[in-house]
Amino acid sequence: VDSLRATKQITAMTGDGVNDAPALKHADVGTAMGISGTMVTQNAADLILMDDNFTTIVNAVKEGRRIYSNTQKYVCFNLSVKAGE
Repeated sequence: VDSLRATKQITAMTGDGVNDAPALKHADVGTAMGISGTMVTQNAADLILMDDNFTTIVNAVKEGRRIYSNTQKYVCFNLSVKAGE
């Protein structure tokens, strides 16, 4: 994680054990398992997967990108309408 961050990469880490906690802390986004993960790992993480299913991450990223895209469209539309006034 540290070597990727040193090259200005955005890092994400998933983990479920105590040994994963330091890497979760150092990553830009740390994701812990909610069912099988330890409390130490869950406390160190930014996100906790409540169902321990990796496809949840994919779906959350898709939803976030959709929301971001809609927000951009909304702002551009409102700026163009307000500029015309």
